[in-house]
Amino acid sequence: MKKLLPILLALGLSVGEYCLFQNRDSLLDFFKHEHISENMEIPITTSDISQNCSATTSTIKLANWNLQIFGDSKASKPEIMNVYVNTLTNYDIAFVQEIRDSDGSSFSNLCSILTNYDNKISSRAGRSSSKEQYGVIYKKSIKAEMKDYNPDAQDRWERPPTAVDFNINGYRLKVYNIHTKPGDVKSELSSLEQIVSTNGNVIILGDLNADGNYYNPIDNTELDGWNWVIGNDEDTTSSETDCAYDRIIMNADAYQEYSTSGVFKAGIIKDISDHYPVWVEIRVNKSQ
Repeated sequence: MKKLLPILLALGLSVGEYCLFQNRDSLLDFFKHEHISENMEIPITTSDISQNCSATTSTIKLANWNLQIFGDSKASKPEIMNVYVNTLTNYDIAFVQEIRDSDGSSFSNLCSILTNYDNKISSRAGRSSSKEQYGVIYKKSIKAEMKDYNPDAQDRWERPPTAVDFNINGYRLKVYNIHTKPGDVKSELSSLEQIVSTNGNVIILGDLNADGNYYNPIDNTELDGWNWVIGNDEDTTSSETDCAYDRIIMNADAYQEYSTSGVFKAGIIKDISDHYPVWVEIRVNKSQ
């Protein structure tokens, strides 16, 4: 029996600790009552062990990328669009910011190159003649509904946020996306904190300008109860600055599914954008 325990443990690890614990007692009873010889070969397959597991855990990746004045000019350059496509398709869900052209055709052109993705775009927002839109792409297997806070009757933001509710095979996730005005980061984050839902899995992401001369997250208290997974020591800009302007912030529920996060820099130069994409990977429980 002692020689069989390492075999059981190795077998259990090959199909996951959860399934091992679910089946361990029944397997041990089998060995005890059937008088199995220590040298006997035991034909147990992975399906024998995993058939009682009711769910599997997979991961999805979400990203945000400020494309820096994304409009007709950049959309007309295949070399730039190829970088956008090759980068964005690393993610299951990706928000893009600074869509600047008046008719949104640049985002439409980008989405037409992407395969197996659906998309949504916000209304144009901005107090001056320079207006922007938020776009989001997501795998076709994912369902999404967008709420646009523009126009905002209280005029709390230069570019009011959007909120997108995602349904990923039954896993629910709400994501708020915003590009804050550099000079008003504190007030805009404070206003955002007042409207965000705290129930369920919630993530805030975007170019928050939450570093450098614009904002000090150590001294300020906005969203203090949340988990800032892109830390203050990160550099999210491809320019000469060394600042963590772009952030991903998770509430307690979403953070329970947190796996890893980072800043994607490969191949991103200033001609592509002055910002790097920031991303987070989360665990998603999916029913079989």
